[in-house]
Amino acid sequence: MRVLHLPNNIASIPSHTVKGLRQIGVEVYGLMLGNALVQSTDGLKVIESVPRRKVYRWIWRNFRWVYNYLKWVTWADVIHWYFTPVLPWGLDLKYIKALDKPGVVEWLGSDIRIPEIEFEDNPYYKAAFYSGYEYQFESLQRSRQVQKKFAEAGFASIVPVCMLRYVQTDICPRVYVVPQRIVLSDYNPAYPDPAVTRPLIVHAPTAPISKGTPAVLKAIEKLKIAYNFEFRLIHGMSRNEALQVMQRADIFLDQFVLGDHGMAALEAMAFGKPVVCYIKPSMIDKYPPDLPIINATQDNLADVLEPLLRDGELRHEIGKRSRVYVEKYHDAIKLAYRLVDIYQEVIEDKRDRRC
Repeated sequence: MRVLHLPNNIASIPSHTVKGLRQIGVEVYGLMLGNALVQSTDGLKVIESVPRRKVYRWIWRNFRWVYNYLKWVTWADVIHWYFTPVLPWGLDLKYIKALDKPGVVEWLGSDIRIPEIEFEDNPYYKAAFYSGYEYQFESLQRSRQVQKKFAEAGFASIVPVCMLRYVQTDICPRVYVVPQRIVLSDYNPAYPDPAVTRPLIVHAPTAPISKGTPAVLKAIEKLKIAYNFEFRLIHGMSRNEALQVMQRADIFLDQFVLGDHGMAALEAMAFGKPVVCYIKPSMIDKYPPDLPIINATQDNLADVLEPLLRDGELRHEIGKRSRVYVEKYHDAIKLAYRLVDIYQEVIEDKRDRRC
């Protein structure tokens, strides 16, 4: 089985997934168009972004992308897609459809998030959406249009549990739930030292409004009055620098708007850190009962952090449980077998439809 992953390196998930699949012997290639500074490119071929104003380099970049895209799509037995189409007029998906290639598209966030649904049970998202939210393009109409393009190209859907409610099953009836994945060998645990009297709190404001960074900063200022701690933002760093800061942390603050945890939380947990995050009420019972994330809202974040600041043993104990949790539920190698089963199903389904 030859598997092609493309074209957007969302939260390093393609990198972790490709590496996990290779470790169980799958022939897999990852082709990405552009990459954020903080994302892992391990196991991937990246065609770097070029500003349009650099005309000749931009044309050459586009030529390289199209050449590599045509080459590797033709090579593949099955396609694993992330985010939305890249080429104008959906030509990339039309090419896949013309070749009758089986495929899956993995929805991970703003690609299909529907504000009208999220407004129903998440007041923090609603407030952020009208206050500088970075992904204003999210809408019911756009979500359905994007899903329809992939359905017409014959793709099945893969989602983490937090995205399931946005899949429009009248358009995309074939849906598989697969957790986000992480290659654990890349993260050597560094559990918080219980003896530390000045703990380090870390937050990564990759998209400050959608992460709830203003509320984080407000809580930090309040806590500084009574507690002795260090606070650092992971911002404008290389990936290696960001991971080094995360590995030194005693407490990691994920996000406080979207109502579920992201990949940064899993990376911190893999390092053995206690993670604080907003898990909205409707999501709590969707996660395993041993989820060790400390739930906090924008309104009570400072209060939730106080016990962690006071108690080094508590930080250490939750950090140990965090590592066990990602080993149990998010190991990229274990989940690679699940993905292979899905790939086989969509290949066989495509074969049956041809008959």
